[in-house]
Amino acid sequence: MKPVSLADKTLHATSTLFLVQARSDRVREGRQLAAQRVGETERDHALARRGAHPDVIELSPIDGKERVGIDQVRDAIRAAQFSPVQGERKVCLIPSAEALTPEAANALLKTLEEPPREMAFVLLAAHTTDLLPTIVSRSRIVRLPSADQDVHADRLRERGYTDAEARWLVTFADRDGEIERFLEEVVDLPALRLTAQEKAGAMETGDLVAACIAGESVLRRGALCALMERAASRDVSLLTEGVRTLASQARETLFAFLQDLLSVCFWSARAAEEPRSGTVEADSSTRIGAETLRAACVSIDQAHRALSVYSPAEAILLSLFLSIGGSDGG
Repeated sequence: MKPVSLADKTLHATSTLFLVQARSDRVREGRQLAAQRVGETERDHALARRGAHPDVIELSPIDGKERVGIDQVRDAIRAAQFSPVQGERKVCLIPSAEALTPEAANALLKTLEEPPREMAFVLLAAHTTDLLPTIVSRSRIVRLPSADQDVHADRLRERGYTDAEARWLVTFADRDGEIERFLEEVVDLPALRLTAQEKAGAMETGDLVAACIAGESVLRRGALCALMERAASRDVSLLTEGVRTLASQARETLFAFLQDLLSVCFWSARAAEEPRSGTVEADSSTRIGAETLRAACVSIDQAHRALSVYSPAEAILLSLFLSIGGSDGG
């Protein structure tokens, strides 16, 4: 059975918060996301992408205003009381969720506490900290990849990388300037990854955590795999020194760490279940087992949401690592 991505599960979530790149076209991306939720026909999708679907309610600042007001949110809530006109459900799209006024945000929060059955909320923002923590906690959080990924993948293939290598690189070498390194000079990626995995496996806990946070892309990936293995074995140093070191980081650093860890778990679970699928995931994390990795995806998602409401980071991380060890039977 193929694992279901967290992004796919959001199709049936009441509220989903998509974290997007700062320079992304929020309206275009939001309409595409709304199209996936409003219905299953191509006509539904086409109308939603054009911003013309009768069941997609788009909340953006009105002319002359910089914020989304409470009256706009109330209108959307009232619309949820009626059945969809054409699609399978109504969708309330808020391309710039951080533009909600405090009153509008509180009105939205009350709705999410008792959500209407036939309306999905799609929110876009750059950071979780831009919104009320209680709204974040009631939303499934998905970090959208850069819109440049397909372009970068094509360029990597043109430089001689295999399709699997190109897809791996655009997934994990996602920080500023990292892809350019692999475009400027073609490297032996399998050998580079093997070296990184061996190096990460031999690191002391403090160095391993530092590599997970700020290492270059291939080493960072290897370090995250090593950290997962240590969590699965309930490594004492990770549960003490590692947790304290991570908890001392800035909140946005922790969000990025959890997102990277989630990506590692998802792709490793996929490779463990489809070992001949053409991926380049044959690394240390696959030895943990697909069932444990799938369970870890859920635990990481829960940790991300808990952190969003300013719970103590040390307790959240300790609980996360213990849950990974528990799911491995430790």
